[in-house]
Amino acid sequence: MAQSLILYLLLAILILILIMPVVSSKIEKNLEIFFLVMGVIASIISGSLNYNLFLEALESPVFIHGLPIGIFQVVLIAGLIFTKYMGNLESAIKKIEGKIGIPLLFSLFIFLLSIGSSVISAIVSSVIISEISRVFPVERKIKNTSLVLAAFSIGLGASLTPLGEPLSTILVLKLSGPPYHADFFFPMRLLFVYIFPLIILLSFISYYIMKKEKILSNEGNDFKRPTYMESILRAVKIYIFVFSLTLLGSSFTLIVENYIIGISPQLMYFFGLTSAFLDNATLTAAIITPSMSLLQIKSFLISLLISGGLLIPGNVPNIVIAYTHKISFKEWAKIAIPIGIPIFIIMFIIINI
Repeated sequence: MAQSLILYLLLAILILILIMPVVSSKIEKNLEIFFLVMGVIASIISGSLNYNLFLEALESPVFIHGLPIGIFQVVLIAGLIFTKYMGNLESAIKKIEGKIGIPLLFSLFIFLLSIGSSVISAIVSSVIISEISRVFPVERKIKNTSLVLAAFSIGLGASLTPLGEPLSTILVLKLSGPPYHADFFFPMRLLFVYIFPLIILLSFISYYIMKKEKILSNEGNDFKRPTYMESILRAVKIYIFVFSLTLLGSSFTLIVENYIIGISPQLMYFFGLTSAFLDNATLTAAIITPSMSLLQIKSFLISLLISGGLLIPGNVPNIVIAYTHKISFKEWAKIAIPIGIPIFIIMFIIINI
């Protein structure tokens, strides 16, 4: 198949990924199946589908850094544990919220779990806030907005060390030689001055929204105790979703290698918007090289991290939170894009101008 035709077909798939979940409620309710179909088709078109890729896709939801502690196990085990002890958790949260209030408590959770995600990982942080927030007596729309803010913030915080997420692991590996000699703390030295203020900002926005709305009574709470079967099905759906994203990420490497590498830092920053629906670790692996300037590297990474919060496929916290709280593709986009795009533009100005 001619390379130009492959490019057009892959771009068509990208457009379908962005449009179909918005226009079709059936696809929106079965997002993991839709992404699985798109992933298989894209990998066939690009010629990337082979035994090694299939094996990588099978393993990606269950392994991190070669260890069997992937998103599937964490979501499954944590879901079952939280389901069993949900009553105890609800009582504990009520005691704390009575002393400091829900807005401050939730914003503190966002801040602490975002910073902590660089050590305990984005997966664990997002599972914790997903399960804990179930029992908060907050109206669904307000809770979902704060959860989207939490996903943004956790995704940012996790980038500060290789323990947090694969993006930083790949970054350190690719830049471990000259001229950067990247070590464990390289991502923190590079990104902390930008990431930390954003985490504070997102935590404060959550506090402000909850404080302003004042929809904080038990009557407004839509909390329903989860069942063990719901926890199992959620983990299975997330497994399929991550499997599918692995296929998609590999398929679009062709576009990256042929058309993206070598463009200016400013254009590369805006290309980072693709992280909203493509795995940011894959993009880091494909684009970041030791020959890039520190400005190029920093600019592209910040772009990936902010863009990753815009749509459900963009980051692990998004996936965990969206599936736990049944936030649809359309709902997520309506909340995240008005929040994320202004931050994206402001950070572009700060970094590049």
